[in-house]
Parts: sequence; C-alpha cells; structure tokens
Amino acid sequence: MPEPPQRAKRWRRGLGQDGSRADHILFSGDIHCKGTKICPIIEEAADRTDAGTIVLLGDLLNEWGISAAGEIAAFERLAEWVNRQREQREVVVLLGHHDLTYWADSAMADHRAFRDTCPGYNDGAYPDVHYLLHMMRPRLAYGFADARGNQVLASHAGVTQAWWEWMIGKLADAGEPLPGEPLSNKPLPDETLPGGDSAEKTGARSPIPGAAQVADAIDAFAQGHIAGGIRPFGVMVGYERGGWPGSIPSPVWTGMEELALDPLAGYRQIVGHTPVTTTLYRRCGIGTGAPAAAGRQSGRHRAELWYCDTHSLYRNGRPIGDDSLLLYDRAAGGAWSVTPHTQ
Repeated sequence: MPEPPQRAKRWRRGLGQDGSRADHILFSGDIHCKGTKICPIIEEAADRTDAGTIVLLGDLLNEWGISAAGEIAAFERLAEWVNRQREQREVVVLLGHHDLTYWADSAMADHRAFRDTCPGYNDGAYPDVHYLLHMMRPRLAYGFADARGNQVLASHAGVTQAWWEWMIGKLADAGEPLPGEPLSNKPLPDETLPGGDSAEKTGARSPIPGAAQVADAIDAFAQGHIAGGIRPFGVMVGYERGGWPGSIPSPVWTGMEELALDPLAGYRQIVGHTPVTTTLYRRCGIGTGAPAAAGRQSGRHRAELWYCDTHSLYRNGRPIGDDSLLLYDRAAGGAWSVTPHTQ
C-alpha cells in the first residue's frame, strides 16, 4: 500500500545546486488563467534556484467563472511570458484535461468529445486560445534521468501501470514498435550482471525504458491514429474523478489515489491535477520502484510521487494551496518544495 502523503522537503539556498543550471528543473502546478499572479512567482523562483528549465504541468485554462474575453486576455499574457522565458531558459508546457478541448480542431469529433469532460470551457475563447496553445508546442509528458539513475516522468495527472499497459497493448495490436517493457509491480534483481559487469557495458537492455522514451512514446501515441490518437486522453476518466467504476484513467485524468495505488512501476512522477495545500511527496507500495542494489529493498524500491497543484482556488475564490513549486536537481537526484519569496 502507498504511504500517506507528506510535505515535500523545503528548499533553501545550497540545496539543489549541484551540477549546472541545465540540471535544475522547476515544476509548477495548474495555473488556470492566473498567470498575472503565478508567472512572477515562477520566474522569481526560477531565478533564485538558477533553474534552466521550467515545466508547466497543464490545466493552463478555465478558472472559475472566467468570461471568454477574460480567458483570451489571460492566455495572451501567459503566452507572452512563455515566449520571454524561452529566450533565457527552456520552458516545457504540458496539456491538462482543461486544455484538450482548446487543443483539438473544432471541426473534429475529438473537440466535441472533450467538451463533455472539460468543465468551464469557453467557446468564445476557442479561436484565439487554440492558436496560442499550438504556438506553445505543448506535450503530454516529459521525462529525464538523474545522476543517480532515477527515471523521472512528469505529466498533468500521472501515468498508471494499467494505462501504460493499455497503450502498449494497442500499439502491439497495430504491429507498431514498442518503447520497451515496463516493470511489473514486483521486486527485480540488480541491473549489475554476474561478474560485476554493468548492463550498459555488456549491452544488455534496461528492465524499463527511460522516462524520456516513455514521454516520447506517449506524445507519439497522442499524435497518431491508433485507438483514436489523442481522444483516449480526454475521455478515459477514472472513478476517482467521476468516471465509471473500473475505468482506466489517462495521464490527464488520473486521481491522486489512483496514481498512488497503481503507479507506472520503476519511475518517479511529478504531477498537478489534484489541488493540494502545499507540494506533497509520497512513496507508493513496495515493489513499484526501480531495482534496488544487489536485490536489496530500499527507498528506490517504491515508486515516488510529487503532487504540485498548489495554485488552485475554491469556487468562492479562496486559495487552496500556498503557491509552492518543486525544484528537481538532476545532478543531486533530489527534489524540494520552493515557496514564494514573500513567504
């Protein structure tokens, strides 16, 4: 069983400063049209932590009660900010379920299907937002490896083992190349082979594909035609977020507990989607993590999660979270919550 979530360790100067600027990756949860407030917080934190990459975890749109004109204006400001930031650092924009309706072509059936699962959609904002969203070159997932060998995957809501196996099954049925076999939810032996040779030295394959490979495979699946391409992302809603019992949630719809109970085995994941009061860290059940050295169980033998949706509001406009962000240092192999400078 997963452990209860806890507050992520808090960043302070001197932490997360290993390696170069390119190793420092700053993650922000759902913005929901609040760029005027949130973008300066992200920018200041990125400068303070010397982050070379900013990752926006999706749900850029659809604040409570916003008008079409207000949504257009808010998204124009966000797009301008992303462009300015890209002059000095990488910015990765991920899609959330609130964004998919604006992403899809309005003449396609996907657009009509996503409207049913996109609360707050503003039809009057669609033409402007659709264009600007495509100019941002968004993705559905982003992945990397750190210096300790951890594979780290970011998406809006998280990739479950069940959804990954569903996608792999669809690719296999279509005769498409597979990105590699993920771990089952069981302990695996050490990757060091008998005699002390590493898998890399001998050319043996890793037991799991790299997180960047997983992210590329998810993006390619969404851009293709197999099983409807991007449509499953918008309509596969798990029970925790209003779907049918037993439904498999897509990476933009996975609930907090659904991800903790069935994480893609072998990966650390960073997500938004579920509002939290502060950035949270959680370890999943034993057997869901990366292989431990010499077969021994360790902290890495549990999949690890960070929940980052700290910017969301209650319907009455009251903040749910503290606007904290997450800094991941690839050189150190660690992650810390970064609070706004005013706190």
